[in-house]
Amino acid sequence: MVIIDSSITNLKILERLAASLAGGIEAKSFRASADAFQLCRERRPDLVAMAGESGEGEAARLIPLLHALPGCAEVPVVVIAPYEDRDCIDRALAAGAADHLLSPVDHHEFRTRIGNLLQLRRQPGAATEEEPGASPEAPQRPALVEAHERLLRVLGAIPALVCATGKDGRYLFVNTVFAAFVGRRAKQLVGWHPVDAHDGPFARRLAQADAGLIAGEVQTGSFEEEFVIDGDRRRVLQTTKTLFHGDDGEDPIVVTVSVDVTEQKQAEQELVAAKEQAELANKSKTEFLANMSHELRTPLNAIIGFSQIMAGEMLGPIATQKYIGYARDVLASAEHLLGIINDILDVSKLEAGQLDLFEETVDPAKAVGDVLLLVEGKARAGDIRLDLRSEGTVPRLIADSRKFKQIVLNLLTNAIKFSHPGGEIKITLRIQGGGVAVSVADRGIGMDPHEVELATSRFGQIASAWSRRHPGTGLGLPLAIGLTELHGGTLTIHSAKGTGTTVTVAFPPERSEAPPAAIAAAGGSSRRL
Repeated sequence: MVIIDSSITNLKILERLAASLAGGIEAKSFRASADAFQLCRERRPDLVAMAGESGEGEAARLIPLLHALPGCAEVPVVVIAPYEDRDCIDRALAAGAADHLLSPVDHHEFRTRIGNLLQLRRQPGAATEEEPGASPEAPQRPALVEAHERLLRVLGAIPALVCATGKDGRYLFVNTVFAAFVGRRAKQLVGWHPVDAHDGPFARRLAQADAGLIAGEVQTGSFEEEFVIDGDRRRVLQTTKTLFHGDDGEDPIVVTVSVDVTEQKQAEQELVAAKEQAELANKSKTEFLANMSHELRTPLNAIIGFSQIMAGEMLGPIATQKYIGYARDVLASAEHLLGIINDILDVSKLEAGQLDLFEETVDPAKAVGDVLLLVEGKARAGDIRLDLRSEGTVPRLIADSRKFKQIVLNLLTNAIKFSHPGGEIKITLRIQGGGVAVSVADRGIGMDPHEVELATSRFGQIASAWSRRHPGTGLGLPLAIGLTELHGGTLTIHSAKGTGTTVTVAFPPERSEAPPAAIAAAGGSSRRL
């Protein structure tokens, strides 16, 4: 058997494989085809294995020269080339090659296919130069070959870096993605040590990790690694290494699969940076609103105080009665502005986590009744009825009394604002999930899901001809949500366009003064304004 390959590494691998063949096969290896052909003239070989492409050119050019030698017309030629060189293989087969092997060469496949060709060559009646009319029938390609080639195609299509190294650390296989990553062709890497083929941080770390696995110093598994390629290209790989021990005492193989996650990591870092910037901007906004609110409240308190003195004529009568009306208008406007500022300040404190609860025992029915008195005049002006009901026995609530009233006040103010004249608003107290719940239901303009989302956002207002008649900052509902959550409760909204809205605030059972098991669902009360 004659082996022709310009690569010393490939020659050594093929020599070792040839030596493992049964029957005491003698193999002679040559880097130059001229030397190999000289031997073929002197001693006709049973088989020639040659590289598909070498420094002397393609095998397709050398095969006719071999077959032209005396007595070598029927010598079978096996071409060895990587899958990427399929065109080279096809040209060699067309030039007279009997078969081919894909590199890196599979040991079992080499023994099977080379062994079959040698066995056919040695069978009685095999064609020789003395029997020119006879020609051996080309051996059928076994299913193993098809499966092997199909596997190589699959590995080449995987969007990951895949390579296999042997005990000596040299590449046995690389896919096209791996070869492109290191800037080499696949056939330029097989048989070479990573440091020799493409020296750099990536090659050195790969060689070191594979050597550690072979020596048992490192465990297999997945890990993340970062490299700087070509001096400035930063790449991040998610790598998995697996150690395979072959059959029949074959040397171990390290298979490495790496996925380039550079873009994902960059996107994650950008997302974290954007989140930090948003949090910083939100914190700055919250601090600004809090500071502004404090600054505005001081002069407003003076305006309100002096307006009250003038409107009440506390220091003596005012000669012109219109001035009294003006003072009352100033007082009403200042109180309205103070209410807005207080809402902004509360929202700012909620966002900053600085709003505290001053808990006490609250009678829900009485607290809601107090709120009804505050909005009674506005409801009467809009020809809207208010109906307060209690379903069963509602226990006392452990909560911040002022904030509980503020929740109900904001919900009632919204309900009145968006109700039609002649409408009715029902306020219901009941037990829900073991805790106290308050529902405010109106038959007003209602909202669709998009409008609900807008209404629950900070400073959000529903943009419609009806809603824009009514001034407001859009903080009422978000503030009610924040104050409810501060108590550990939930605020839910059920609304339909043109039908009305029901908002329910439910407090957790632990905020009920009586244990839930002791709550009796009997009796009830009703109050209409």
